[in-house]
Amino acid sequence: MAKSPGRVALIAAPIGMQPGGYVPKAYAGRDKVPMTPSLELEVAQPPGMWRLRLRWPCPEPVRDVSGDPSLFPDAAALFSPQHEDSPWVTMGAQGKGVDGVLWRADSERLHSIRAEGLGSMKRDEAPPGWRFAAIHEQGFWQVEFTLAAWDTLDHSGRIAAAIWRGSAQDRGGLKSVTGGWLEVG
Repeated sequence: MAKSPGRVALIAAPIGMQPGGYVPKAYAGRDKVPMTPSLELEVAQPPGMWRLRLRWPCPEPVRDVSGDPSLFPDAAALFSPQHEDSPWVTMGAQGKGVDGVLWRADSERLHSIRAEGLGSMKRDEAPPGWRFAAIHEQGFWQVEFTLAAWDTLDHSGRIAAAIWRGSAQDRGGLKSVTGGWLEVG
């Protein structure tokens, strides 16, 4: 039986952990307050699939970034640990990866993602049976994921979330994240 965490406080992803030297210097202090302070998470587990609904405040949605390199799209990701001790905040570690799903407001498709630490994220086309529905209204994004056969989540029963707010220049490691793994299974 799936558990719905409900309202979840988010934190700013720690800037000092970012690989290379540029981001920690250029964005020093940005990790004091998350650009997206919270999200609502509802989870259901019908036979053979997961339904996960995210809703978060976003007063200025960014859907189209074509032709303007200074714009970044709104996005959301859910990921689950491949191992009991896979760290959430670094998106896994060498030999202790995570995998999940990525939605971007500027794309009609979902991506499956996997990582073994900061800066290692790889994305592919989502598996067949992974779908989404997204809507922005009254200052909120709502994205519902319908994910068939997510074996990692079936096994671990835990997820973490990341939210990128394009109007706040969120991208890459500049994001708001859950404060740890959330028990959902």
